Amino acid sequence: MFKYIFKVSYSLIISALFILSSCSTKPQPIQFGVDNCDFCKMTISDQRYGAELVSKKGRIFKFDDIHCIKGFIENGQIKHQDIAGSWIVDFAHPEKLISAKESYLFFSEQLKSPMGSNIAAFENTHERAKIQENYSGTEMKWDDYLVQHH
Repeated sequence: MFKYIFKVSYSLIISALFILSSCSTKPQPIQFGVDNCDFCKMTISDQRYGAELVSKKGRIFKFDDIHCIKGFIENGQIKHQDIAGSWIVDFAHPEKLISAKESYLFFSEQLKSPMGSNIAAFENTHERAKIQENYSGTEMKWDDYLVQHH
């Protein structure tokens, strides 16, 4: 009897761990040249740009430009209350995804992002200041960008 209870308990624990791990709300690395944008369907190829939304259920949506993540939200393809997190590629460190809400954005017509937002994201103001030495543009934050109309 004890063996049976142990097997059932062990199976329940393993099942619970699997369910919890499958609902992760952490971002996944973007596979440039492989992943497609969930909004415009283009292949995500420019490593300086890109974004992700993670739903509260753990579903990952990937984008090739900040313009596409905004369009995806505006078109109601995900409800605001269903978003667990939004992430943007750090322009200064393309291998890194940073929290969109904590990012420092910089808009410049000279940047030429894949879908025309021409916005780069940075983890800190120091990195953003470096690009401002070479490009003219406007500083902004994520929430400000979401309410702007283009």
